[in-house]
Amino acid sequence: MYRAEGVKKHFGGVAALRGVDFTLERGSVHALLGENGAGKSTLVRIMAGALVPDVGNLVLDDRPVSFTGTRQAARMGVAVVSQELNVFPDLDVLANLFLAKEPRRGPFVDRAEMRRRAAPVLAELEFDRPLRTRVGELTLAERQLVEIARALLDEPAVLILDEPTSALPVDRAAHLLTIVDRLRRRGVAVLYVSHLLAEVMLVADRVTVLRDGQVVLTEPRDGLAVRDVVTAMVGSAAERPRIARPGRGTRLGLVMEELTVPGVLDDVTLTARRGEIVGCAGKAGSGHSGVLEVVSGLRRLSRGRVRLPSGHSPRNLRDAVRNGVALVPGDRARLGLMLDKPLWDNMSQVSSGVLGRYGPVPGRRRLVAAAEQLVRRLRIRADSVHSPVGRLSGGNQQKVVFAKWLAAEPDVVLLDDPTRGVDVGAKADMHEIVRELAAAGRVVLISSTDPDELVELCDRVAVFHRGRLCVELTGRDLTQETLLHAMATGETP
Repeated sequence: MYRAEGVKKHFGGVAALRGVDFTLERGSVHALLGENGAGKSTLVRIMAGALVPDVGNLVLDDRPVSFTGTRQAARMGVAVVSQELNVFPDLDVLANLFLAKEPRRGPFVDRAEMRRRAAPVLAELEFDRPLRTRVGELTLAERQLVEIARALLDEPAVLILDEPTSALPVDRAAHLLTIVDRLRRRGVAVLYVSHLLAEVMLVADRVTVLRDGQVVLTEPRDGLAVRDVVTAMVGSAAERPRIARPGRGTRLGLVMEELTVPGVLDDVTLTARRGEIVGCAGKAGSGHSGVLEVVSGLRRLSRGRVRLPSGHSPRNLRDAVRNGVALVPGDRARLGLMLDKPLWDNMSQVSSGVLGRYGPVPGRRRLVAAAEQLVRRLRIRADSVHSPVGRLSGGNQQKVVFAKWLAAEPDVVLLDDPTRGVDVGAKADMHEIVRELAAAGRVVLISSTDPDELVELCDRVAVFHRGRLCVELTGRDLTQETLLHAMATGETP
């Protein structure tokens, strides 16, 4: 139905794709997997019309096609939902849904017709925010739903989903998978890119793995084990030994008392010891992310207080950073990085800027040397520290966010969905860094949309429901099943 034949693509002297064949069939979900830098994004952009291959062909319904851009591809029935969201924050939801394709009544945009068309799609996605809401006021998960809705409005024959659940809480992600299944039954050909292997094994009919720009595995999902997929992705087992950590200290590192923010948190008390990794979990709007926002100084309390290891209570983000708090966001393009700036500039943003660690006029040579050390430590794939961050893959961009805060030597590390849209290899690297931070006596607080990540990484998980801390899970009680049950109901099984 839609296939890439012998596709090659180079960027400068680097081969991103080395003769890739890939086929999508009607009424089928084909998962595309691979580590960051394997060539997935390049193949997706070529099939979506955003890039032209150097060598090779695209064939749609047995006819060769050559797109001049994504708009032409969309007109021919190929829609894409990209990982880095393409929404306009200053426009409202309705305007974003119909960008460059607004229905008109005479010379005027027909917003009534737009609302009529949008209603069933938004209802299917369970998106209930007012259509006049500015997209900049939406959460990351809500913005991702707007992007998905925009693609579905075109009723595409081919739908490319690049990490579609990466920003969604568990319940929304599960619902989206049911929608993908409906699309399959309607005859849509779905290209599904995800780093959540359990999710892929649920939704895919066929799995293809890229490594170093080449196809190393293409098999029906039935009969494939997760272990086989991981080995194909990384060339060897991706499991790394958990860092042996000393027993968590008895000294309290972070104290949160009676945290109250109307509509977000209701009388939440939570503590974390030095060397402890504490997870915050919950459905969208449950309050789990609000805890990180309060500790970082991004959100003001109406009642309660936060006490950092230094004994200080932060007044705002800058004050929190100056007192040893690091905030690693999942929405790296919006909150974490300057995409047009080089790696070394991004990595020194906090340590030399806010904290002034390198003096009032830091020397560039010193900042570059520090950045090169971090690149080696975090295994960041980049041509050099002078490359713009925007040229890196998503996983390597997230490593740069980690590097920026590691350079600041924080006492409290707040991780807000830190491995969103990151492959298994990069995720293992980042988990290793988190464990190293905890082993060094830092307090780590992590909010994640991936229950497996919380179970694997955390010593303890606090589950939130309707703004209240309802359950704490630890030890043998901390399993994916008990965590999912607590997130859904606010109770233990």
